[in-house]
Amino acid sequence: MKPHHWPFVALGVSAVAAITAVVVVGSKSPAVNMPILFGIPLVATYLAHLVSKRAPNKVLFEFRVDPRPSWYNDAVEVTANGLEITAMSGGGRMASTGPTRLSYGFDDLLGISTRQAVPGEAPWITLTDGRGLPVPAGDVVVLRTTSGEQVLPVEDPQKFVALVRSRVSGLPEVHSTPVVQTDSHLDEVGEGPPPTGERTTPVEGPAVSLTGPPLAVRWLVGATLALAGTVVLPSVALLTTPGVPWAVLTAAGVAGVVWVLNRNVPWVWGRVAFLSVPISVIWLIGKGGYVWIPVLLVLCPMLGYLGGRMFRLGANLGRNVEVRVPLRDGSSLYVQRDRLVHKPNRAHATGSYPQAVWLGDITLLQSGTTPDVHPWPTPTGTTTFVGQNPLLRLVARPQQWILPATQAGELAELIRSRGGTPASPTRMSVEEWRELRQWAVRRQVGFMQQTVGIGKGAFIPAGIGWRLFAAAFTGQFAWIFLYLGSTGVDVRVGILISVVLTAWLLGDWWRVRPRMRVAEHNALPPGSRDWGETRPDHAPLPGWQPWR
Repeated sequence: MKPHHWPFVALGVSAVAAITAVVVVGSKSPAVNMPILFGIPLVATYLAHLVSKRAPNKVLFEFRVDPRPSWYNDAVEVTANGLEITAMSGGGRMASTGPTRLSYGFDDLLGISTRQAVPGEAPWITLTDGRGLPVPAGDVVVLRTTSGEQVLPVEDPQKFVALVRSRVSGLPEVHSTPVVQTDSHLDEVGEGPPPTGERTTPVEGPAVSLTGPPLAVRWLVGATLALAGTVVLPSVALLTTPGVPWAVLTAAGVAGVVWVLNRNVPWVWGRVAFLSVPISVIWLIGKGGYVWIPVLLVLCPMLGYLGGRMFRLGANLGRNVEVRVPLRDGSSLYVQRDRLVHKPNRAHATGSYPQAVWLGDITLLQSGTTPDVHPWPTPTGTTTFVGQNPLLRLVARPQQWILPATQAGELAELIRSRGGTPASPTRMSVEEWRELRQWAVRRQVGFMQQTVGIGKGAFIPAGIGWRLFAAAFTGQFAWIFLYLGSTGVDVRVGILISVVLTAWLLGDWWRVRPRMRVAEHNALPPGSRDWGETRPDHAPLPGWQPWR
């Protein structure tokens, strides 16, 4: 087992030990139980972390990154036979294709020294998804090996050099000149598509049929269904159950207010309709209204979902309704009032975040297809495979998207119908952009998911919306505690914790959201070249056939 895995083992074992200790002690006082439950695992994990860096014959040096995420584990391990380098994120998003591993035996080393990092020098390592990790400021280690020079931005570079020299005697000093790159494009976003393509001739494509009921009919039917599931059905269930106080109806009222705030986002109506269900079910269980429980659990979210389905891709959707368009690769495109947001497939876009363009910045909308399947890289560090089916090509320089949309023609018409005015570009330096990008990746809180057929876990992003989900959960408890407090029950601690936590989650979402929008609109670094061939009469992919 590698030393940097020791803290995880210590955490699991110590957590079991802490729970066992609480059971054995049998104390009913939280003042005694809490220090045991939290203190033992924290102390054991921290000690394991310290010991992992001083393991016999295996010394771990982490690579320098600022700020350092809690899950960061890029490091070089000095073993009894050589050096083992592992890099997977560089402090940003995790590479979905696994870590980059390099090994150097002590016999491969020809020299070692330290020097100052130079701004703009070449990446010190390339991840498996094509991204190059920039060399951070400060002292770095330079290794001269039989295969070339290797830069290592480790913590405590002087100690690293001393350790290597203690195991390999007679290593000379290295005098090297770093290679400075003038284009940081590849360092940050990986290899882009070819900048030029073949000339194309438009061909006749499938007919675009924009059908659907008038907008007034959509709103009448959709809003009626959604409000029936959000407000009417929970209220009827509570009113017809004897013993339920009138104050409980405020839960349905709050859900109705949330629906009004999200009236232009129909694809979330199913979730909003479920908002008052947990509190209603709790009261129905307590008052014996069991017959209503399955009705609320099934019909409320179903009615909200059906109401939102009235605003599927088609004609007469207006300018303000946000339309969610599922794409064939598992990602989604959100057509909002003034911008487009492409949210990647979470299972394939480890640690990445959505991209966005303003509708007024779009210079080319083109539907078409290719006879063969081709890889299409994205600035998020992932590669999608597109072709043999309808595609939507979108250019908002320097960005270019190739979206595997089944209804590519209808989607293009919807985007054209909304239009917009060009937005002023965000002015920032490359360093500011890099800081913004790292910040955005850290805000995409990830969790482990078992990878089918590989037998290992991978981080996948949860987005900033988890704060709203958590606030809805804690808000349920806040409402219950507030009601119990109004009846004379002493639940002041519960009220304080639940109300403060709910307010903090909502406030944190409100704080993060504006800067995240800036990051979404700046997927490429300042001054980067166009993402592939952007001329309308040239092909971004081999065999591209645009449709008239």
